[in-house]
Amino acid sequence: MRLRTVAFALLAGTIALTAQNPFYPHSAYEPPAAAAAASLTASTKASPASLLTTSEKTNWAEVAPYAEAVAIAKKMALASPWVRIVQYGTSPEGRPMIAMIVAKDGDFTPALAAKARKAVIFIQSGIHSGEIESQDTTLMLVRDIAVTKRYSSWLDHAVFVAITNFNLDGHEYFSPFNRANQNGPEQTGLRETPRGLNLNRDYMKADTIEMRAWLKLYNAWMPDFMFDNHVTDGADMQYDVTWDMARNQDIAEPARDWVNQIFVPGLDQRMAADGHGVAPYGALRTVNGKREFFMEVFSPRYSHLYSAVQNRPCLLVETHSLKATRTRAWADYDIMKNAIAIILQDPQGLRKAVRASDAAFIAQAGDRSAPAVYLAGKVSDDHTTPIVYRSLKPGEYPSAVTGNMVRGYLPEPDNIDTVIHDRIDTTAQATMPLGYLIPAGWNQIADELRYQGIEFERISAPVTQSFETYRFENVKFAGTPFEGHVMVDFTVQPVTEKITIPANSYWVPMKQRRARLILALLEPMAPDSLIRWGFMDPEFAAGGRGMPNPYLSEPMARRLMADSPALRQQFNDALAADASFAADPQARLQWWFEHSKYQPKATGRYPIVRVWDKTWK
Repeated sequence: MRLRTVAFALLAGTIALTAQNPFYPHSAYEPPAAAAAASLTASTKASPASLLTTSEKTNWAEVAPYAEAVAIAKKMALASPWVRIVQYGTSPEGRPMIAMIVAKDGDFTPALAAKARKAVIFIQSGIHSGEIESQDTTLMLVRDIAVTKRYSSWLDHAVFVAITNFNLDGHEYFSPFNRANQNGPEQTGLRETPRGLNLNRDYMKADTIEMRAWLKLYNAWMPDFMFDNHVTDGADMQYDVTWDMARNQDIAEPARDWVNQIFVPGLDQRMAADGHGVAPYGALRTVNGKREFFMEVFSPRYSHLYSAVQNRPCLLVETHSLKATRTRAWADYDIMKNAIAIILQDPQGLRKAVRASDAAFIAQAGDRSAPAVYLAGKVSDDHTTPIVYRSLKPGEYPSAVTGNMVRGYLPEPDNIDTVIHDRIDTTAQATMPLGYLIPAGWNQIADELRYQGIEFERISAPVTQSFETYRFENVKFAGTPFEGHVMVDFTVQPVTEKITIPANSYWVPMKQRRARLILALLEPMAPDSLIRWGFMDPEFAAGGRGMPNPYLSEPMARRLMADSPALRQQFNDALAADASFAADPQARLQWWFEHSKYQPKATGRYPIVRVWDKTWK
């Protein structure tokens, strides 16, 4: 009875707190230090009135349109010689896409920052514009560096590139219903762009105008560290912020060591000292009757893994949607502040780690004895680390809507002694060839590489030699589109075949800084390879090309069956192994056609080839 009594009290409190907007959810637990939100409060108190954001002026009840962020950024550029505004693109709806470059000593270009050996730190906010308090916290942090000079010493060793709102068009579609499961502000923009695409799925395929502009900015600066600020959904908990980073074989070893040995331990300590509850991003699952915590495995379509295939650490910040907006802003401000402080304890340590990662991959290109490179994985069931997970006790209350009890959470800690599954088991990997040849007809693939800043050249004459590539089997297209594409799945068989690559084709050497990114784009089994995203669908469509009608193909198949006992045995084995295949007359005929000389040689073969020996000039 006590559990339900507390739950009724909690429900009554929720109704009282959200009387003005009954759609607002809220957390059953706010960190004690959130009441003061010391760093956030101090930043607002120290600011000139002209540089205060709408969120600050309304106690985080409201957020302003993007135009206010632009206006405040321009005011800061006038107020401080350490701030410059660059327009790195124009949004589909015509808005200027701006970034703030924050630097001392005139180091406002990538070349000057590199010459000064300063760490380049990239801050990205508003990629999901409904998750938007980071628009303000980014402005506040720049203000505290360059105007109030609370953190001016950071500029002795770092240059900052800061975007307040990446999905700026989506931000303008204000509604109280866009983030109905989020505790304020009163209105927000969209998660996706107005076109309906999620920018945090677009890093590899680069479909959007916004992403193509962003890639130019990122590739120009090639930051040493990146923040991507979000708000997460999910079960209520004590934590006010969670994070994720590539920290397994999904990032090169020198950078991985820096993340695991220096950054993560320091971040947890500093956040706890500021009164925050912080944990890795993930979820509880029940395993053999026991709750265990599992990290999530991401791929390079997401910001922090895109940064990882560029050999750069990125901190994915996930404040929690059920916490008060002001609490989320405080957590976001502090996690950036503390992360930067860790980096700047030894900025050269980070710079050396990422550059050593670059050099290691360049050296590995074309080395047959080098280990294979991770492309994809899954959370390990076996490798775990002890953790005390700070959840909240569950409760229930009766619902007049459902007629049943509805699960909720109580303002009582539920600290679980458990384990975290924080290791990755590799499911796909590839050796790193000297380079790739892309046939001239696949110019769209070259366009995608160009967006990514990847270096390549054209060959002047045809090349005929034995090349490594793949043949596809078990090809399956997704039933519904995803992010504007129909994804395709398959298995591959490595093959070495004599192939002619025509003149004017594209030579992509792997001895370049973006070698790991090239693998992630061009190796078919990589989860975000361009062929998986549907950029090469005609290759699959050719699967049944040229097969005669049954009245012509059946006699041909019978002749092949009679002339080739070994092939007939393979066919019989296939029939015995797959009942659906055995019951499909068309598939049975297709099998014989594909094993005949009548099947075009390129059918089912990946057109991009792996090169170990460059025999042309």
